Amino acid sequence: MKYKMTDFAAKHGMTLAKGRVYGVFEGYRVQVDYSPFGNPRCLISVAAHIAGKQKAAVEKYLDSHRRDIGISNFGVIGIGLMVSPKMTGEVFARAESVLEKICAQLKKIGIAGADVCPYCGQPLGGAGILTTESDIAFRAHEECFERVYAGAKRKAAEEEAKPDKKPLGMLGGFLGALFGAVVFVLTYAWWGIGALGTPVGILLGFYLYRKFGAKKKLFSVAWAGAAGLVLSLAALVFGLYMDAREAGGGWQNLFDAALAGGRGTVFFALNLALTAVSAAAATVYIYLSYRRDRRTAADKMKRLEE
Repeated sequence: MKYKMTDFAAKHGMTLAKGRVYGVFEGYRVQVDYSPFGNPRCLISVAAHIAGKQKAAVEKYLDSHRRDIGISNFGVIGIGLMVSPKMTGEVFARAESVLEKICAQLKKIGIAGADVCPYCGQPLGGAGILTTESDIAFRAHEECFERVYAGAKRKAAEEEAKPDKKPLGMLGGFLGALFGAVVFVLTYAWWGIGALGTPVGILLGFYLYRKFGAKKKLFSVAWAGAAGLVLSLAALVFGLYMDAREAGGGWQNLFDAALAGGRGTVFFALNLALTAVSAAAATVYIYLSYRRDRRTAADKMKRLEE
């Protein structure tokens, strides 16, 4: 029988929420997030006060025992650690195995568990509150949480006050799309299919929009998607012109091969369809990235109901 999230939660007396389960496991506050289409699909978090030599020891253990633990990536952050398990077999059987090994090592190193505030490392003594940071649930001193939350709000306000260099961002988005168009032309010349350049242009344009000093807003998604699609279509027209020149014609013969039937028509239809599909997919991807990244650290912090 498949070992599901509900089975894992029931076995360890943990709380179920949408796409996650959290609670105490082997004396530590842990959380397991799972989304079949997420990246990563599964993320395991252990909330603990890890600092100084202990942080170095934990990082060394996770790095040198990746294969033994069964993880692909890890990070030690201000409130504990996060790991991505390798997705082999049943997800929550794997998560349970990973947590057993990590919690045993944390005890061996001497890192305190759920009875200690992850922020200051001092005992909670029953005075803690249930809260989240980076969407990870754990208990902490109320004064520690309020201090960190105030700092996150202040940093978000400072970031929002920075000037939005939108014209420069648009230039960056255009340059990214232009690079994608070059890739389109080259792959069209080599293989007859150039649609690979479309997602390259959109993704790079979205990245450069922000790197050129503009703020990542909804307009950045629209600009990168539109610029990538328009320049890809321009690259397709240029590819058709190259085909016409090779056949001894010019601009007036641009669509001769596409309309003549046979191989020319098939390749034209394929390029058009793949360009549209890849542009839509890349635009959806950057939109989801925008939705995810627009949340500030303060947005990911809140008090939970007991």
